[in-house]
Amino acid sequence: MHSSFSAKLLLFGEHTVLKGSQALAIPLSNFSGQWKFCNPSDNILSLQKGLPGLFQYLKELETDKKLLSPLDLRKMEKELKAGLYFDSNIPGGYGVGSSGALCAALYDRFHIGSIAKQLSDLKNVLAQIESFFHGASSGIDPLIIFVRRPIFIDSDKSIQTLDLSVGASEGKETFQYFLLDTGISRQTAPFVNLFLEKCQQTEYLEAIQSQLCVFTNEAINGTIHGNGAQVFDCLDRISQFQFDHFNEMIPEPFQDIWKEGLDSPNFKIKLCGAGGGGFLMGMLKKGSGALTYLKSKHSIITFKY
Repeated sequence: MHSSFSAKLLLFGEHTVLKGSQALAIPLSNFSGQWKFCNPSDNILSLQKGLPGLFQYLKELETDKKLLSPLDLRKMEKELKAGLYFDSNIPGGYGVGSSGALCAALYDRFHIGSIAKQLSDLKNVLAQIESFFHGASSGIDPLIIFVRRPIFIDSDKSIQTLDLSVGASEGKETFQYFLLDTGISRQTAPFVNLFLEKCQQTEYLEAIQSQLCVFTNEAINGTIHGNGAQVFDCLDRISQFQFDHFNEMIPEPFQDIWKEGLDSPNFKIKLCGAGGGGFLMGMLKKGSGALTYLKSKHSIITFKY
């Protein structure tokens, strides 16, 4: 049983994974959650949030014999009554896996028998649990968090774990990833729906598939092989494409810093997940002064993988 469960980050593949590109997602150790028990003086319901509802949802699935993997719901009910809650600092509405971490933690604590060995089976089990929060779930978020490894999604939707420490170290020595906090919580669905709606235009879809999908796949290839210069160049092209074609997904107060990145040789910014708020993701050249500059203007978090 694990003691804590990290956030996750879709490094590359936002939107384009829906139109045939690869995607790469990683655990994000900057934020995490863990199980705790309330003190007698605590307001249990405010701390437990959606847990009682999630329990009822799983109970109904069990009653209907639809649970994909057996869970010890008797133990869960008993522990919820005793004040069990998931203590998490993973921001909600940011696309970094706040519900995914809870679902991974729940399966870890309450599964019965052996854990599904195939990644695809485990993904389906976790997707069923997370569907309580989203109506439908791919299961990718809780899977990344549960296996604690980067996940590569190929164009044919097959998935595999990766060890990103194997490649050359040049990328990590020369470049630094960062997240820019917009302070705006958002829902994923409206922005995904907007993207899919725009893809009904032939010209737009062709641009996505011939340009953005290609840039995304090249960025992932560079990441896997530790080629930081290739990733930085691809991120520059992704940033320009998103500024031109995804402008309504970039919050207005952050368009100026985005444009500064396009004009600068030292940092680049792109969407992180669906857009509309949450985090923006970027990459900067170490030793260029870009980090100090960005921190002077916005709330910046650096991260490693």
